[in-house]
Amino acid sequence: MTKLFRIAGVFALVFTGNVLAADDAKEQAPAEMVAELTQMCTDWAKDDNVEAGALKKYVLDCVNEELLSNGYQAVTDVEIK
Repeated sequence: MTKLFRIAGVFALVFTGNVLAADDAKEQAPAEMVAELTQMCTDWAKDDNVEAGALKKYVLDCVNEELLSNGYQAVTDVEIK
């Protein structure tokens, strides 16, 4: 049974390392793309009647979803105009 736990532990370490390496391998999106996505997500927020207090999180989540689906790294902040 101990051998099984060791194998499972090694597998978990390898899997975790591969996931982290995959995130590091993604490149940053161009600033222009982030700005365009921010505007698009802001427009969607208005259409969805998102309250002012929730706007920043809504737009950040939206932008990151779009970036990640296109193979780019997520951002930590967006500038809403």
